[in-house]
Amino acid sequence: MSFLNPLFLIALAAAAIPLLIYLLNVRKPKKVRFSTLAFFDSLKQTALKRLKLKRLLLLAVRMLAILMLVLAAARPLLPGSFGGLMSDGEPKAIVVLVDNSPSMQQVDQNGPYFDQALEIAEELIGMADSDDRILLNVTNGESLPFPFVSASGAQVRLSDFTIENKGNYLVDRLENAFRRLEEAPEPNKQIFIISDGQETQLNELAELSFPDQQESVQFITVGNAEPANTGVESVDLESSVLDGVEDLSLRVNIRNYGNREARNQFLNLSIDGELISQQAIQLEAGQTEEYTFPVTYSDDKSIAAEVFIEGDELTYDDRYYVNIQLPDSRSVAVISEENGNQGFQSYLTPMLEVMAQEEDRFNISFYKLQNLDVDILYDYDALILDGLQSIPDYLSQTVLDVVQNGGGALLLPAADGDINSYNRMLGFGNAGRYIDVIGSYGSFDVIDRMAEPDDSHPIIDSIFDISEGETVRLNVPELFYLYQIEEGSLSGSFPILSTRSGQILLQEQNIGNGRMIFSAIGSDPGWSNFPIKPFFAPFFFRTVEYLARGEGAKISNHKLGERFEKVIGQSVDYAEIEKDGETFVPEIAQRFEGTVISYDGKEWEPGFGKIVSEDREQHFSVNQDAMESLLNSLNRTEIENKLESVFENLSVIQSDDNRQSFYSELESASFGKEIWFWFIISAIILLIAESFIARLYKVEII
Repeated sequence: MSFLNPLFLIALAAAAIPLLIYLLNVRKPKKVRFSTLAFFDSLKQTALKRLKLKRLLLLAVRMLAILMLVLAAARPLLPGSFGGLMSDGEPKAIVVLVDNSPSMQQVDQNGPYFDQALEIAEELIGMADSDDRILLNVTNGESLPFPFVSASGAQVRLSDFTIENKGNYLVDRLENAFRRLEEAPEPNKQIFIISDGQETQLNELAELSFPDQQESVQFITVGNAEPANTGVESVDLESSVLDGVEDLSLRVNIRNYGNREARNQFLNLSIDGELISQQAIQLEAGQTEEYTFPVTYSDDKSIAAEVFIEGDELTYDDRYYVNIQLPDSRSVAVISEENGNQGFQSYLTPMLEVMAQEEDRFNISFYKLQNLDVDILYDYDALILDGLQSIPDYLSQTVLDVVQNGGGALLLPAADGDINSYNRMLGFGNAGRYIDVIGSYGSFDVIDRMAEPDDSHPIIDSIFDISEGETVRLNVPELFYLYQIEEGSLSGSFPILSTRSGQILLQEQNIGNGRMIFSAIGSDPGWSNFPIKPFFAPFFFRTVEYLARGEGAKISNHKLGERFEKVIGQSVDYAEIEKDGETFVPEIAQRFEGTVISYDGKEWEPGFGKIVSEDREQHFSVNQDAMESLLNSLNRTEIENKLESVFENLSVIQSDDNRQSFYSELESASFGKEIWFWFIISAIILLIAESFIARLYKVEII
């Protein structure tokens, strides 16, 4: 306990006045002669004792009454950490952390949440003593570069606070607050967190702990509005292949985060600033619905798209920026013979010709073995050997060189092929071998069927959207004729497709830095009815893409609140990031997967940016965390339960409509509570007791 007017404590000496009066009134008794003392025996045992007790009680009551009055005049104060670790009357180092996340845009009967938070912060600063120092900071965006300042300086800086949709860094700001307080010389240290208590923000905080914590933490909540918000929950890019042509579409999940129905809202897609499509939104409370938008390939390296909602009350999460990174062009060489396939036409070659015409990211060249200059094959990312009856050793060596240097190769045998020449090439790389043939070519007599594929290989996974362990339901091809494959002895061997009887249909083997895939069947209808099945075109499209190491189109996105990190592929010494008209210099590191650049990005808002490195540009989009859209707030008890293991000295205060009562509670819990009136009441009670004692014990007249 401390005193606001400690000079009045000098008056405590006045408590001795009743004692002095008592001592001065004590006189030596006179001797009086009596004939007998028998009548005084009872008086000696009763009246004298009662008189003495009365005098002592009156003395004590009067002294205590004076003591209470003096203490009341000194204005006693119970500190906010009464029973805690603070020292009475000593200066304080105070951190005020204001939640400036987008959820603070909500409005209740007391006004916007953020305005309420600033009002409370201003009131807190006004309660501080003149020798207290205050550090201000916010939860979202860049950390404020303010030092500890006086109360008047803190009041001025509050006007600079704004709501920021730049990622939440509550944990980072609290860790920084504890470090700054540890360095502060003041003996008393306090942290005030003013927030709407958004559950998603506190979940990460609840997983932490701050050991040896000496600071008092006050969590002040604002707002009690019913959540009403519709937001973009996720955006995914879907790719499908039809007749060798890849089509793109955006799958947008919209969620009603509120507690009432969302209607009269619209979801829009714009590309390069032009409105492309619009769909109506009508969602029940808590409902999520998926909307699909087709996207057309662009001649540029990327597509800048925006998905946005119209008609929502809260707008901060209504716009989602999508940068679709289109793949680089990859070169593929297809090698076949003049008169192959015994009268049947290869279905692979026409499909690849369509790919070459429709897909800008594939540069596909076709060669006949008789006219081939093998030296040009070193310039290709992938080689396809389609129906060669025999593979010359010079070609085998070139194929292996391309694969070992990071390229890919696909071998589709001929019906009358030379197994020994095939096995010589496969043997160079220990990739396995062909051991026998089964069935009759061109007979159309079914000897086996392809087994349903699973998601154990990236090629299959890129075609089907299936859960782990789930089997694909497919109209599987029937097999008439096939080579039997024996796996190689080296590691890095993977069966991609198999038959129902357990025969390997398509086998992959890692060789050096590349991959080789060889098939048990060819690409014409004499082997199977695979070429006329819908699965044929997308499967070999993805296989060629996989061997050429060409990634498909993908969304390049950065989530606010996390450190920006991108792999840019080529080795560079310098790179820049351009965002919202500003240039940022990232950190550059060389890793196994390539050159990686990284940057904090705490000053970024949702939008588009690009990485400039030497003669290349790589675009990306920036969006808020979808968890920012979930507005559910915790009440006082829930916050205490969630954070009691995080902070040793935690107090949670919930604001209400009665601001005077709230500020009184806040001052009592935070900076202390004046209790002088209790001393006044005690003094009055003591004076009444003094009067009662004086009347109860009447003086005996002798």
